[in-house]
Amino acid sequence: MLEGLPVCAGVAIGPVRFRGFELDRPLPLRLPTTRVESEVERFRSAVRRSIEQVGKVKQELASGLGADEARILDVHAAYLEDPTFFQDVENRIRNDQLALEDALARAVRDFDRIFELVESEHMKERALDLRDVALRVIRNVQGPASEDGASSRAGADDDGPYVIAAHKLSLTDLVDLEHGRVVGIIAEQGGPSSHAGILARSLGIPAITGVANLREHFRDGDFVIVDAGTGIVHVNPDERLRREYEVHVTTVKTPVALADVGPAALSDGEGIIVLGACGNLGEVTQARDAGFEGVGIYRTELLYLLERDTPTEELLLHHYEQVHERIGRDVRVVFRLLDLTRLQRQPSDDEPNPVLGLRGVRGLLSEPELLRAQLRALLRASPESTLEVAVPFVSTMQDVRRIHEVVRSERAMLMKEGVACAHDVKVGAIVEVPAVAFHMAGVANEADFLVVALDSLQQYLLAADRDNLLVQDYYQGFHPALFRLLAQLVVDAKRLQTELMLFGEAAVNGLRLPFLLGVGYREFAISPVRAGGLRRALEKWSVAETQELARRVLACQTSLDVQRCLLEAER
Repeated sequence: MLEGLPVCAGVAIGPVRFRGFELDRPLPLRLPTTRVESEVERFRSAVRRSIEQVGKVKQELASGLGADEARILDVHAAYLEDPTFFQDVENRIRNDQLALEDALARAVRDFDRIFELVESEHMKERALDLRDVALRVIRNVQGPASEDGASSRAGADDDGPYVIAAHKLSLTDLVDLEHGRVVGIIAEQGGPSSHAGILARSLGIPAITGVANLREHFRDGDFVIVDAGTGIVHVNPDERLRREYEVHVTTVKTPVALADVGPAALSDGEGIIVLGACGNLGEVTQARDAGFEGVGIYRTELLYLLERDTPTEELLLHHYEQVHERIGRDVRVVFRLLDLTRLQRQPSDDEPNPVLGLRGVRGLLSEPELLRAQLRALLRASPESTLEVAVPFVSTMQDVRRIHEVVRSERAMLMKEGVACAHDVKVGAIVEVPAVAFHMAGVANEADFLVVALDSLQQYLLAADRDNLLVQDYYQGFHPALFRLLAQLVVDAKRLQTELMLFGEAAVNGLRLPFLLGVGYREFAISPVRAGGLRRALEKWSVAETQELARRVLACQTSLDVQRCLLEAER
């Protein structure tokens, strides 16, 4: 059993196929001078085929993806034609007399090494993009028979579905022409905000990253179960475990369109409001298909991650209008304002600890033009209706007050210009900083609603980075302080008469969900692919049963006691 970090929740079952290790090559041999020019032409031909492939894949996926997600593939194609990349590979072939595969491997290895020395996540994702491009070119040279370069895939069905085991979460693997056969992904490296991570969630492909030394743990063709909801990979499981998982999954990948399984309610009929937590148009469509009551959090970072330059107001407007069109014009959507660190937007800035620096609302207020452009686009995207925005990383009541002021200013300016815009704006605060969670009154007085970002709040409260495998046990712990704080937030919100929404993957964790229901949470913003699991879990509990469990958990004095209490109650 291996542990990693979830990128896209879900379960995948099937044989493993290794991908992305083609660049790990032995020492190269020098080419004869007479072969250099033919090798250069071989490179150019492979690039042309790769560009044609990307165009074909984009057409095939166009119906399931939004225009902005499809533009990820445009970025991929642009890297294939990047003069710096092109010239670097050709120089290595000519000057170092390297075969194409060796020239690509060295170019990307050097690029990786350079960008692994910087802190910017944006720059690191560019390194992953370049690696993806090199992999596609190499595969167009080698052909499918030698993709692994290490094994014959004994035991794997060449025509059936399979799980990718990759060195890095790769766009090339994800959008390969045979993408319909990929049911899951296990990767050593690559984060949820990478282009591949974004696309994996749009396509509904269960994916886990951060699993080190894959080739030490299993061989090509081994049978695996990928539980991407918990971040667990079972290697060559026994028949009992296979049967347990096969009840919940088929041998084909999760479809992009999710079935509407009806209203969410506890076993005694108590209704639960389920909203989507989305980061792209594909997920908005999934939320609609799953019968969600709206989008509780729409993360607005996608265009800022895709664009080399800051997106224009018009580009943002077009994207936000598409969000409304996908979910329905009269359906609730809460847009979370941009939540990137300053370092991610401006790689040249040397901010020592960006995660605790100018991120969220702090970064927005430090770059007023960026904030105003986003707010103008949002206001214009909701003409003559109500706009709801959520402010990330709030730590004081002044943060919310200042956003209110900018909203009023920009709305007045649009009205003066005669531009149709939202007639009313609700500004909510995201509760993720412990100081706000322990004293909500000031922020609640300024905010129209509150959103508890459970994953982030847990991270800061327990001082454990949720993306760092070295401290995963601390982050996933069952500290009594976390459960008591979550219970107190409901009490405070009722006293302050403020709407409270719970957001985050941990919110629908099977062990914790009954507790959260027991202390009074009734509004959830979750990933659309978790819809079926949430509704099945709700049906197992009545209000009285969840309240009794919550009472027992809140009486626990240690993490072990909390864990034991939840495990004993698991259904």
